Formats: sequence, C-alpha cells, structure tokens
Amino acid sequence: MDLHTACTLNHPKATDMLTQSNNLNMANKKGWTCLMYACYYGNKNLVDRIVDLDPTTLFSVNSDKQTPLMIATMSGNVSIVKKTFHVDILEMPDKLGRTAMFYAVLYNQEEILEYFIEKQANCNVIDNFGKTMTMTAISKGFRRIMTLLNEYGNKHEKTVLKTTSWSEKMEKTKNNHQSDERLDYHMEKLLKQLSLEKYWPLFDERNIRYDDFLKLSEQDLKDIGINLFGPRRKLIMTIDKLNELRTSQEHSRS
Repeated sequence: MDLHTACTLNHPKATDMLTQSNNLNMANKKGWTCLMYACYYGNKNLVDRIVDLDPTTLFSVNSDKQTPLMIATMSGNVSIVKKTFHVDILEMPDKLGRTAMFYAVLYNQEEILEYFIEKQANCNVIDNFGKTMTMTAISKGFRRIMTLLNEYGNKHEKTVLKTTSWSEKMEKTKNNHQSDERLDYHMEKLLKQLSLEKYWPLFDERNIRYDDFLKLSEQDLKDIGINLFGPRRKLIMTIDKLNELRTSQEHSRS
C-alpha cells in the first residue's frame, strides 16, 4: 500500500509511513499529495502530522492548481482549514482563477468564510468566467454568504462618494432600510460586484435605486442604454435571483 492510499483510508500504518517518507511533497499522477488526500477526507490527525513534519507541504499544488487549503475549504473542515492556512497561499488562484476564499463561497462554507474574513482575504477576486464571489453567491442563492460578503465589503469600502448630494441620498437610503437580512445593496456597489460599474452613471442619471432595479425588465435595461446582450443578461439573472430570495424571505417571515 502506498502513502497516498494510506492517507486516503486513514490507515493505522499511515503515521509510520509518513515518518519514514523522504518526500512528503511527492504527488501522484493527478498532482495530489498525501496532505491533499488527508484534507479531502477530513483526517485531522494526519493533516497535523504531515504539516508538523514538513510545513512546505502547505505550498503544494495539484494539476488543477489547488492548494491543500482550497481542498480543506471545499471539504468544510474548519480545524483543517486553520491548520493548512498560511498568509502566503491565501490569495493563490487555482486554474480557474479562484482563491481559497472563493471556494468558501462556492461551497457555501459560512464558518470558513468568516475565518477568511478575519484574515482579511480579498473578496473582490474575479474568476476566469468573469464572476465575482458575490455573483456566485447570488446565482446559488446563498443568502448568508451574500450577507457576509456585503458586511465585509462595507467595512472595507474605500470608494469616495462624488458629491455631497449623493452622499446624503446614500445615507438616507441606508437609514430607511432595515437590516442586511433584506439583501439591501446600494446600486453603485451592486454594479461593482457584478463588474458592471461602468453602467452606474446610467442608473444614477435616472435615479434608479435598489427597489427600482428589482422591477426592471430587459426592455427597461435597453431603454436606459445598456445595449450589449451580455451585461443585460447578467443584470436580468441577478434581478430574477434577488426577487426569488426576497419572496422566499417574506414567506419565511409570515
């Protein structure tokens, strides 16, 4: 039995085999190391043993450019995520451009996302398909993930509002809405999260705010000047999903 199989099965001999191994970074044909298998199958004792024996195993990547941290995040084991965390690999992307924090969003791992937020991970990563973490959470209907990203984005918002009048409008909007449980995004920020911030002036000129946005049709978007099909489709999909979530939320409260 080889070391990779022993780590996959959490075999009693795995610990001895680890101690005797000359290269814990040795990968199989898929590029997976023994640490990756231990992370994937949630074998915490093996993860601890491997990392303690050779911390460089944290920096290994498989054929999909996934790190052990990404695999641990995907599997949802918080203690293993903390053991495999290292600041130098936090922002490493896989072959699809997704970081470990992106994996927490993609697999709906709320507690792990909160941990990455504590570590001040970058929440503005855009993957190779042009999707942000927020777009991914919206498309999958992960309401709590959306709320966490929104809170985190608010704390780190560095955009300077252009005019006093717009600042007053934003403040008024913020005060008029209740908690972030309502999925309440300001339009400028929502467009930025969708990588469509260049269209913000079109919405601002017409005083279209979040509630107005949710009522727009594809023809409405054409009428305000969004002529490209791709951006219109992305906006319509977002409108549909947010309306579904709002309806679900209202039903749960009744």
